[in-house]
Amino acid sequence: MNYPETLAWIHGTERFGSRLGLGRMGRLLHRMGDPHLKVPYIHVAGTNGKGSTTTMIASVLTAGGFKTGKFISPFILEFRERMQIDGEMIPEETLAALATRLRPIAEEFKAAGDPPTEFELVTVLGLTWFAESGCDIAVLEVGLGGRLDATNIIPAPLVAVITRVDYDHTAILGDTLAAIAGEKCGIIKRGSTVVCYPDQEEEALDVIRRRAAEEGDPLRLPDRTQLTILSADLSGNRICYKGQEVFIPLSGPHQVLNALTALEALEALSGTRFALSPASIAAGLAATRFPARLELLRQVPPVLVDGAHNPNGGHALCDALKALGLHNLTAVVGMLRDKDCLPVLRMMGPYCARMIVTTVPNPRSTPAEEFAELARQVCRDVTICPNCEEAARLALSTAGEQGVLVFGSLYLASAVRPVLIAELQKN
Repeated sequence: MNYPETLAWIHGTERFGSRLGLGRMGRLLHRMGDPHLKVPYIHVAGTNGKGSTTTMIASVLTAGGFKTGKFISPFILEFRERMQIDGEMIPEETLAALATRLRPIAEEFKAAGDPPTEFELVTVLGLTWFAESGCDIAVLEVGLGGRLDATNIIPAPLVAVITRVDYDHTAILGDTLAAIAGEKCGIIKRGSTVVCYPDQEEEALDVIRRRAAEEGDPLRLPDRTQLTILSADLSGNRICYKGQEVFIPLSGPHQVLNALTALEALEALSGTRFALSPASIAAGLAATRFPARLELLRQVPPVLVDGAHNPNGGHALCDALKALGLHNLTAVVGMLRDKDCLPVLRMMGPYCARMIVTTVPNPRSTPAEEFAELARQVCRDVTICPNCEEAARLALSTAGEQGVLVFGSLYLASAVRPVLIAELQKN
């Protein structure tokens, strides 16, 4: 297969499997030579912040001279973002060659009535590439949950990281923080060090503590008393933590907490061959790049793109806008039907003079006309523009001096980000 054929094959598979469990993943990987057993890992689960935390950790390991794989989802710019080594996406020809090897195995499983899911195939491809490329270490972001996620086929990671746990995917993970945390804690295995986000709700933290104790694993929590925020603006956050000054080029107070989580995970490696110098830590954090996480596309007037899509993400975005003194924004917003839309909109209402509601380019999207009824409950000026690219252009042309904000879905951010960049480059 060539690269376009590879994408068509991957996206043409089922999103959800007929059987729960990791047995199918184990069998697929065994047929590919058990690549998941050949690389040490850091595994990152959580509701919010896991992508940013994964990216910070991987960037620092690369700066430290280690060949570092990174596995994340979803992608923002293009599919190959999902698997990277030292910040470089998998080459098209490499992905196509790996998929050509995997496809007949997957077809064999399908013929036997046990077809792999899309995420399982992508995970197998990523793990195989990391192993066959000779990665020193890989940082894996969980796709959904943790316990039954395809990435959890790996043996005990060096570090199991739990970022902020909140309500999302409740139909699958459970409707209490304890239940959701229990699923996330499925990545905690005997022989790891567990690192937890610093502002975890007590209900979730109790579950994390208990699971770490059951596995006999040490639990590390960032120490907020050793944090000083030196500066914070749209370019990012400069902080001092445990006596070391670092710059995080991701804006918003929530990214400070994600950075503390990443720093604790990296400190947990100090007794291993992956020990890192202060210079590597500072350089790696400063080099972190992660699109659509309160990403600044233009400084004045500001144009911001964020993937906030649940109440916790909404809180983080609001805290950032408040800290940065941003208000009266023109928002381009759309959300998926299975998200808790109204609470997010209520949080964002005070910061938005106008909402241009659109349809997210995803089968699970709430149609713009239906979403507008929710938006009108929190904002007086609501415009319906079902085509998200047109919505982005409309926002840029009418926002004035207060600026533009995109939020509600990473799928929306992925679709409109290139449009915004192209329009800004014209001016």
